[in-house]
Amino acid sequence: MKYEVIEQAGAWIVQHDGVEVARFPEQDQALVEVSRRLGEAEVGETGASLAVRYQARRAG
Repeated sequence: MKYEVIEQAGAWIVQHDGVEVARFPEQDQALVEVSRRLGEAEVGETGASLAVRYQARRAG
């Protein structure tokens, strides 16, 4: 079970196994959604992972 929270164009996208499942205006809302989903899931022996990807920032 793999979750990603991705910053893109001012939004925070939650993906589960590569598929977008939610979109939020704030990072904390996206992380709360992942936490809720993990709390409801039966993780079992396979485990779970979470990655956070930030949009590249321009210097200057």
